Amino acid sequence: MENRPTKTIPKGWKSKTVEQVFDFYPTATYSRDKQVPQNTDASIKYIHYGDIHTKYNILLDASNPLIPHIDGELKKDFELVKDGDLIIADTSEDYDGVGKCVEVVNVGDNQIISGLHTLMLRQKGDDFIAGFKGYFFSGEQVRNSLLRIVTGIKVYSITKTTLAKVNLLIPSHQDQEAFVSILSKVDQAIASVQNSIAAAERLKKSLMQNLLTGKMKQDGTFRTPEEFYTDEKFGKVPVGWEVKKLKDIANIQRGKFGHRPRNDERFYNGKYPFVQTSDVVESVFYLKKASQTLNDMGVSVSKCFPPKTIIMTIAANIGYVVLTNYPVYFPDSLIGINVNENVILPSFTLLQLMGYRNILDAQATESAQKNINYSNLHPLLIAFPTDKKEQQHIVDKVTNIFSEIDYKKSKIVVLERLKKSLMQNLLTGKVIMK
Repeated sequence: MENRPTKTIPKGWKSKTVEQVFDFYPTATYSRDKQVPQNTDASIKYIHYGDIHTKYNILLDASNPLIPHIDGELKKDFELVKDGDLIIADTSEDYDGVGKCVEVVNVGDNQIISGLHTLMLRQKGDDFIAGFKGYFFSGEQVRNSLLRIVTGIKVYSITKTTLAKVNLLIPSHQDQEAFVSILSKVDQAIASVQNSIAAAERLKKSLMQNLLTGKMKQDGTFRTPEEFYTDEKFGKVPVGWEVKKLKDIANIQRGKFGHRPRNDERFYNGKYPFVQTSDVVESVFYLKKASQTLNDMGVSVSKCFPPKTIIMTIAANIGYVVLTNYPVYFPDSLIGINVNENVILPSFTLLQLMGYRNILDAQATESAQKNINYSNLHPLLIAFPTDKKEQQHIVDKVTNIFSEIDYKKSKIVVLERLKKSLMQNLLTGKVIMK
């Protein structure tokens, strides 16, 4: 690869407008309520702009069974999508969504029409090779051009008329082939890691369901029915486990505002870590470093929560929990739970509390936003082995999966950054292949 000045057109590249390269075809305007079950013989596939925003990326495989269907009678005179057609979402509530596009591949015998709030483009000649248009229209050059023609305030749109005049700097076929080869390999790596994450998430769910209920023993075998007893409030409980209300095994307190604490070198050289709801939501099991300090926030608090405090969100994003391994401060929009470590491990309690998110959400009151009633936490029933070695075994098994998933997600971030960098340099001609 070779760097080159960005204001010159690389050798073999050409400049054309969208209307010189593509024909536009009418698209349907059917809303979600027109969708039908996918096993209907007379149905056809339907590309809705909302799915382009949330589900599809770069290349849309027409053989994907998850593409929504509508009644085949509704296709009327709309042009069926062909391999290589470009489908663009012309409307969105944010800048990221408006102009997002996919190139359709593997159409085969599938019948598909382009639908609500989309533009359907089909190239007239051979300016683009198969599989390159999706990358090209998602790259910096075209995205910046599309954002310049966006109209609207709360809802953003682009029109066929303005899109038609957008200028395209089109690479040579040789460069397109090289770019597709490079970018598709990165996409394949991303897809592989995403599949691995999905598998790990399934394993995590299975382990939590079986280990935290005591169905699975430490040796990996399952308990027999005779190895359970019945608790009248909780239900089936493994022999050797207890069930207690959260209030009986933990001190539950809201964060508190008050006076500013004296300078203490123990806390980040006197910069007191201040935890917010977003810090909890964005953390996995253990709290990541607090994003703010008391000085940053310009607030004072009178309650310091020690290490091994479970922090729970009680507003908006309800029921997220993390464990902190250093002293922290936080406001009364968060709950601090300090368990009796002679009875139960904080890490085991946290895992059990994760299972209460849906219940707490259902119990929440709603005014300007949803909030947990503080008193609803007190009667939560926590089942746990009396043997803390068994508690630790369960924690280790589950947190290993948490760590694996977190590591894989960090790999996705790195690959996405690599892809973005490659697209910025390759698709704008800043870097060319030699």
